[in-house]
Amino acid sequence: MILALALLAAAADRPVVVSALTTDQLVEQCRGKDNDPAPTFCTGYILAAFDTLSLARQICPSPTRSSNIEVMATARKYLRTRGKKATGAPSFVVRDALQRAFPCKRK
Repeated sequence: MILALALLAAAADRPVVVSALTTDQLVEQCRGKDNDPAPTFCTGYILAAFDTLSLARQICPSPTRSSNIEVMATARKYLRTRGKKATGAPSFVVRDALQRAFPCKRK
């Protein structure tokens, strides 16, 4: 019984991610030029993550640095350089890219 509770407590630290998409699949969908604003699955996925993280105040974009093209280029470059090595869910990989590019200043 104690072992079962310990296992549940350890599992609670890791978020459960439900996604039919793998990071490798997102990397494949996002191939091409970093600054390509074409309306593709990749563009929608990254811009949706950007909006969600912005509203949740997990990223703090500057109005002068947060154009769609800048956001796409940032995330695509990160996916190209680090996506194949990433072990997390694709949403976490995109989150990491955007948090590095648009950090919030600590008060």
